[in-house]
Amino acid sequence: MTDRATPVDGFPQRVLRRSRARRQADAIACGLLVGVDVLLVALILVLGSDGVFTADWMGDSGMMDATAGSYQYDCVVFLCRVEAVTVALAIACRLWTTAVAQLVVLTSAAVFVASLSTYWNP
Repeated sequence: MTDRATPVDGFPQRVLRRSRARRQADAIACGLLVGVDVLLVALILVLGSDGVFTADWMGDSGMMDATAGSYQYDCVVFLCRVEAVTVALAIACRLWTTAVAQLVVLTSAAVFVASLSTYWNP
């Protein structure tokens, strides 16, 4: 592949090699989405600390919300859906760093939330 912008056999040259502006846009999108991911996981933990999760570092407030039996599962499914949508959009826009960052951050967050013990799943 050459560095020229002319297609060879119908294949564009800049599929993997991107311009400086595209790399900057990728870095900005990656930073913004990772920040949103961190806030999303923090919100899940804050809302779940009110009597859902039993982790020692969250405090032992006792079972307060008897309707939150599916909270952990719903949060894990939600994180997986957010991951699927954001990775698909990043791939469609050729934002490779953003796609990889979303895979790593959201998969790790979903595994972490799933690993927490709850009053309904000790």
